Amino acid sequence: MLKTNQAVLFDLDGTLVDTARDLGAALNHVLQLHGQPVTHYEQYRPVASHGVRGLLQLGFGHSLPDYPYELLRTQFLDHYQLHNGDTSLLFPGGAELLTYLREQQIPWGIVTNKPYRFAAQICRALQLSDCRILIGGDSLPVRKPDPIPLWVAAHQLGIAPAACWYLGDAERDIEAGRRAGMRTVLAGFGYLADSDQPELWQADCRIDSLLQLTDFLHKSV
Repeated sequence: MLKTNQAVLFDLDGTLVDTARDLGAALNHVLQLHGQPVTHYEQYRPVASHGVRGLLQLGFGHSLPDYPYELLRTQFLDHYQLHNGDTSLLFPGGAELLTYLREQQIPWGIVTNKPYRFAAQICRALQLSDCRILIGGDSLPVRKPDPIPLWVAAHQLGIAPAACWYLGDAERDIEAGRRAGMRTVLAGFGYLADSDQPELWQADCRIDSLLQLTDFLHKSV
């Protein structure tokens, strides 16, 4: 057992958990309510971690300003709350990685821009009981790419930021991790769009499966 003085922090959507289909279902529900054509998986997957506004922008396009935004948002969130976790799953290698972290006594947590109640709902649905700290987008006055949520998570875990790994699939994740002084890991399997340029985000490393993180953890001992 390594028993190392380090910790792992995850972004949620597109990094630890594949939530795209539940989010896409909420978007399509709203589109159907307003007589609009639904979107398909290949369309909404790259936008799945862009929040409600990003998804509604995808679905309604240039006509979005013609609709009462708060009504659309409420309809989206009401549907999502009822079905959050229906099809969401850990990304491949996630269960094995979390088992490894538990066996090595490496604490882990989640720092996401997703509202806390929805993130906690997913953690309960997937029985992520080993999660030591969960910070949502509304848990603090600021959110990523501000580094403060990551600093708060590290403080609550009792681990120095420099000894923390932060995994994410968006530019704001890597920026927040770098500004916090953490080692940043790009989740290359996440919700990356064709227009993204992750090679410019300056992550410390990239993984193509969650289990691949164990290699970097071993090397850092």
